[in-house]
Formats: sequence, C-alpha cells, structure tokens
Amino acid sequence: MEPRARGGWWCRDYRTQDIQEDQNAVFVCDLSVEDVPGEWYRNGDRIQPTSSIKIRQEGTKHFLLMVNVRGEDSGEIKFVARHVESVASLKVEELPVNIVNPLQDQTAVERSRVLLDCTVSNPRCSIRWYKGPTVILPSERFEICSEGCYRKLIIQPVELRDQGTYSVQVGEYSCSAHLTVEAQSVVMVRPLEDVEVGAPGDACFQCEISHPVLRAPVWSLRGEQLQPSATVFLEKMGPIHRLTLRETAPDMSGEVGFTLGPTCSTAKLTVRQVIPD
Repeated sequence: MEPRARGGWWCRDYRTQDIQEDQNAVFVCDLSVEDVPGEWYRNGDRIQPTSSIKIRQEGTKHFLLMVNVRGEDSGEIKFVARHVESVASLKVEELPVNIVNPLQDQTAVERSRVLLDCTVSNPRCSIRWYKGPTVILPSERFEICSEGCYRKLIIQPVELRDQGTYSVQVGEYSCSAHLTVEAQSVVMVRPLEDVEVGAPGDACFQCEISHPVLRAPVWSLRGEQLQPSATVFLEKMGPIHRLTLRETAPDMSGEVGFTLGPTCSTAKLTVRQVIPD
C-alpha cells in the first residue's frame, strides 16, 4: 500500500497478511518521526494489549503482535498516529475440522471407570457424543471433557446397561467404537446365619455381598423359591439383602437359601412351638 502523509509526515504501510488459525500475526508500521504515540484498530475498534495481543514501539517503528489468531480476528487492521494512518487487512483461514485419532473399542468390568477418547484437528471445534442414536449429555455418571484437541467421555461407575456402540460427530466426520461391559464377580462378604424363633414370631435372615447389583437374588425355603407376600418380606439395601418370614410355624423349619448367580449362602431355620402358660 502507498504511504499516507499529512503536514510533512509520512507513514510506511505494513503488509496484508493471510495466515491460518493458531499462527501469529505481526504488523509493523514505520513513521518518519521518532517517539510519536500511535493507536491500533481492528474493524474500527481500538485494540488494547492483552495476554494474546502485544503492542510496542521502538523509535520510528510501531509493532502489533497477535498471538494464536482465530477466524473472528479477520478484518481491517489500522494504525493511526496523529494525522497519519496506515491500513491493511488480516485474513485468517480456519483450521480444517476432522478426527485425527478415532475412538477405540474397549472392554471394562462393571462398576469400573471407562474413558473413551479421540483427538480432533481443531481445538475450538464442537463435537457430539452418541450412544447408538441417542445424544449423550453430562450427568451424574457421564462426564464430557475437552482439553485442547483432546476430547473424552468418562463413564463412572460403568454399568452393564452401558454396553453398546459409542460415536462422536465432528462436522461432517464421525467415528465409533464398541464398549463391552463384563459383570463384576459377586463375593459373599457376610453369609446367612442360623435363626431360631418361637412360632408365630418373625424370622429374619440377612447377608452381605461385595457390591450392589441390579439383578434380584433368589431366596428359598426348604428348596422352594420364595415370592414376596404378606408373610414373606424381601429387602435390598445396597450390598445387604434381607429376608423376613412372618407368622412362622414349626412346619416351616428347614434350610433357607440365598442365590445370586454363582454366589450363594444357606442357613437353618428352626421354629419352635410355643406352649402357652
């Protein structure tokens, strides 16, 4: 561009710049007189120094440094010093959006922490996570994080129902991976204990397993599976399972069983006949 001059002053223009996002843009304006203050403008708005914009002066030269420019930084850049000015343009090409490192298939044990991650080409691009056709939103067990170009989905604790195909959508690009969730082995921590009661008192059996599970256990009495009723009360409080038998009678005496997959425990129920005084 041609220098612009007024009142015997002149200003040597700086060059127009075409650069990509995340690069640095440097503009230099050279005046004919030293130590003259000036101001920089972008699209008509005065530019103020920030952590990513540096402004300095050395004699007749004025410098503008824009660090890690973005697409929205494009526009007219103008330097004004008293009665002279210089104008050029900044054109910032946005980085292409695609997936650099796709998701990978994973296998996890129930109730563990799962990390699904991928890398995208542009740190400022937005993505969507899906399980099958359903959009995943942040929740108590699902955490969505962005760290530069790194994108991750954290599931904690993972459950059996979380098994399936997960995908990310980035602009026109997508990738997917399959998550396999294996059931965690259930261990009996505190087995059933023998109970003796006098009829028709309540008989309570309780056991504790290593961790809570979604599926229900099977309780039995004398080999017959028990179902909830007015006299059979089943409870589950986290890893603790409890059976209460009401209105007991001597003919109910026998073995009480608890079964949850391969995990089981048994105890003896003895119901005494109570003879009134």
